[in-house]
Amino acid sequence: MSQANNFGVLLPTRGVLVYAGSNGPRVELTWQMAETAERAGYDSVWVGDSITSKPRMEPLTAMAAIAARTNRVKIGTAVLLNALRHPVHLAHSAATIDNISAGRTILGLGAGRGNNQMFIDEHAAVGVPIEERAPRMEESIRVMRALWTGEPVTSDGEFYPLENVTLEPGPVQSSIPLWISSNWVRRGLARVAELGDAWITNVPSTELFDRCWQRIEQNAGELGRDASEIGRCLYISVNLKDDTDAALAEGDRFMQAYYSVPYDVISKQLLCVFGPPQKSIDAIKAYQDSGADYFIVRFASPDQMGQMARFTEEVLPHVS
Repeated sequence: MSQANNFGVLLPTRGVLVYAGSNGPRVELTWQMAETAERAGYDSVWVGDSITSKPRMEPLTAMAAIAARTNRVKIGTAVLLNALRHPVHLAHSAATIDNISAGRTILGLGAGRGNNQMFIDEHAAVGVPIEERAPRMEESIRVMRALWTGEPVTSDGEFYPLENVTLEPGPVQSSIPLWISSNWVRRGLARVAELGDAWITNVPSTELFDRCWQRIEQNAGELGRDASEIGRCLYISVNLKDDTDAALAEGDRFMQAYYSVPYDVISKQLLCVFGPPQKSIDAIKAYQDSGADYFIVRFASPDQMGQMARFTEEVLPHVS
C-alpha cells in the first residue's frame, strides 16, 4: 500500500453528470473511487460544490454516503461555497457527518467567483446577493465554530442573528477543521490568515504561491497569529499520458466540459499538469520546495480510476 499521508483525491461528483449516459449518472463510481483511494493509502477524499452553476451531486449528502462506506480516509469539501447555505443548517449537517465518519470531516470553504452570470444566478437562486458572499462567508465561519462548542450561541451578526441557539449533535472533533481557499485575492488571503486551519489554493505557478504565502504570513503577523499553524494545500489537476499531445487534448476536453469556458482561460487561473508522470512529479516537488504540505489531486479525464491507479503507481512513490 502506498503511503500518501499528504495526498487526497477529488471524487467525480460533477464528472458522473458530465459523462452520464442515457441511463443517468453512475453515482456508484464515486463510492468505488473513495473505497479504492482508501485501500491505496490516500489520506483523504474530497467533493466539490456548486448548486446550479456547475451541476453535480450535492456535497454534504455525498459526504455522508462516503463516510458510511469508508473507515479511515478523511472526507472533505474542495471547496464548499458556505455563503450559499445558512450556517445553522451547515453546522448541523457537518456535525452529523463528523459523527457518521467518527471524526474524519474537513470543510474546505471558498467565497467563489463573481465574474460570471452563472455564479450571480446561482446566488440569486438561493436568495443570496452575490456581493454579500464574502462577508456572509466570514460571519458563517464564526457562527459555525461557536455552535460546535455546544454552548448556547447568541449573535447580533448582520446576516445570521441568533438568540440562544444550541446545536446537537456536536462534532466528534473538538471543532471541524476549516481549510479556506484563496488565490491572489487580498481579502481572501486575509481571511486565510485570520480564520483558516489551512490554506487551499490552485495558483498556476510557484512564484504566485510564494507571493500569496508571504501575504498570509504578513496578515497573520499583524493579527498576532503564528502562520506556521496554517497548513498549505495545493489543488492540482492532472492528466497522465506518455504522449503529451494526447494528455493535453483529453485534459482540454475535460476542463471545457467541467467549466463551460475555454481551456486557455482556465489554465491561466489554476494549475493543470497534463503529460507524462514525470511532469507531475516535477510540479509537485516544486510546490513542496515552496512549502506546500498537502495536495488534492483532481484527474482531468473521463477515466478516473485508470488515472488514479497510474498516479498511485508512478507519481506518489516519488513525492510522498
